[in-house]
Amino acid sequence: MIPTPVSVLAKGQWVKRNGEAIDAAKEMDWSEMGFDPLKLDWDLTMDDMQFSMPFGIKMENSVITKPYSISIDVSAEELSSKHDECFFMLIDRHGKWRINTMLKGFATNLQGLASSFSNTGDIILIGKSKQDMIAAFNRMKELGGGIVACENGVPVKKIPLRLQGIMSSHPVTELMAEEKKLLEYLKEKGYKFADPIYSLLFFSSTHLPYIRITQEGIYDVMKKTVLFPTIMR
Repeated sequence: MIPTPVSVLAKGQWVKRNGEAIDAAKEMDWSEMGFDPLKLDWDLTMDDMQFSMPFGIKMENSVITKPYSISIDVSAEELSSKHDECFFMLIDRHGKWRINTMLKGFATNLQGLASSFSNTGDIILIGKSKQDMIAAFNRMKELGGGIVACENGVPVKKIPLRLQGIMSSHPVTELMAEEKKLLEYLKEKGYKFADPIYSLLFFSSTHLPYIRITQEGIYDVMKKTVLFPTIMR
């Protein structure tokens, strides 16, 4: 059983008294702090969806990734749902560069997912369908940032993150409900680990082994070497 505070005193003021919330906190104006909706003044096209790398990234759990040899045909616009390999991209939030590879272990039937939530603030795209990845990106762009999943060109799940593309302006209870729905959806699509939000956050984190997708390119953490550099758009 988790204990629930009945009364809370902070900085000499009650913020909760006898189980009732008291509006003692000043409403935060995030725009004054520089947290505006994410503005992307560039477009994603099929020209960006070129995948020719000989190796990809394999997930061992929610955050640990290793390299693997790609053996499937990745030239088609859409991949089969009979395996757990997806197209995988990291794109500069300013649209200057991109890195394209394959991701194994994230999902089996995820058509397209776009996320502005990442460790570097750049854009992550994952999916079986190049068209749905573009559709998810376009909807995420319209929202001013967030995490969006699309099927057949139609958005089916979203978490708006209108504060610079990395934070939600919704109350925590609403955000928790949105995150739960996204987790349930991704598990239906073949995500088998504990936390997809952590996965999105840590794909570029170079303090974790073994291989990362970064602003410099595909990076070998143990050897401290860029295996494949980013491509300028």
